[in-house]
Amino acid sequence: MSTLLLALALAQAAPDCHKSFAEGFQEYQRKDLSQALIAFRAAVQCDPKMVQAHLAIADIYAERGNESEALAALLQALRIEPKNELALRAASNLYLKNALHNKALPLLETLVLVVPNSTDAHADLAAVYAASGDRKGAEKEFRRALELQTDYFPALAGLGNLLARAGEDAVAMPLLRKATLLQPQSYEGHFLLGSALNRLGQFEEARNELEQASKIGGENEPQVFYQLARAWGSLGKTAERKAALSRFSELTKREKEDIELQRKAAVWIDEARTLLQAGDLEKAAARLDLARETKPGDATLLFRLAGLNFDLQRNDMAREYVQAAISISPATWLYHYLLGLVERSANHLADSRASLEMAVKLQPTEAPAFNALGEVLLEQGERQAAIAAFEKAVKLAPGDATFQRNLASARR
Repeated sequence: MSTLLLALALAQAAPDCHKSFAEGFQEYQRKDLSQALIAFRAAVQCDPKMVQAHLAIADIYAERGNESEALAALLQALRIEPKNELALRAASNLYLKNALHNKALPLLETLVLVVPNSTDAHADLAAVYAASGDRKGAEKEFRRALELQTDYFPALAGLGNLLARAGEDAVAMPLLRKATLLQPQSYEGHFLLGSALNRLGQFEEARNELEQASKIGGENEPQVFYQLARAWGSLGKTAERKAALSRFSELTKREKEDIELQRKAAVWIDEARTLLQAGDLEKAAARLDLARETKPGDATLLFRLAGLNFDLQRNDMAREYVQAAISISPATWLYHYLLGLVERSANHLADSRASLEMAVKLQPTEAPAFNALGEVLLEQGERQAAIAAFEKAVKLAPGDATFQRNLASARR
């Protein structure tokens, strides 16, 4: 952007919000998801109630595997439109994927009111009721789903499992068998049928179903091998039972180790916070680095590490961490702002300017970002553009003496 255009852009009113949304859509069609995110974020900064932009942001983050950012965008959409069907579906699915049934419950209860003839909404709500021990509610919702679609696999498998656990085998077994016939490549159907057969003492058939489950998706599910060991043991096959139990122990141990690593990461983050409050930046950075090894895709953690290394004047490390954070969450203004500060500290003025321009584009209400941009522009000798940036900073934070001094100095 030329100096004149930048000065005009900083001085003028907010741009057309739908223009930014259209730009985001074009970038999405070109498969440039980072630029699409930036454009959609600019659209919601322009119009915070633009639900379609929040949904687009959520969709892209979900596609990139960044579930926390996707969920944040969906929840923002729901604050604006509490009965938005797309947001209710997507947010509840993310909660269910992470076994957060208590958070999915109110969304699904709203969803079945918004779309009462949605088979999957009733089945998902039934699964949440079942997980929370509400058998009556679960059975009612599973049966409603099957009224809407008699061959819906999740409802067949879910209701069959619910009834089998309640000892209603005469009704449960036909449902489970039908489910496995409908989706023979789903390990879940074979696992549920095999578990039910184990309870009925039909161990040979149970073994067949559970072996099938272990080959088509259940190879990393401890409960598959636990049930398989039970079937082998009841058939008198000691060696096979031992092998299944060994696999069960291995997978259970792995799960426990993962949980322990996450626990340690939380401890290291807490320790880093305490060390930071005590002013020991070196040790705080070391603790966060340990946590990062267990959570390499956590953009917030990478950003904190970048900030600490910037404070420790380790520009190269700070740049590496904040660029990694941006690669995960490219539309977070604070990450671009920090990168701009890092590049300015390293005297990379062109790179600093580009990052700070991106920061103010994504968050045009942050006075420090405009002030930092003004300082870089002034160092580049672009006084009029610097004045426009300082004026914006003063307008946003009229009580800040530093911004006022910078503006006065630039005008002189």
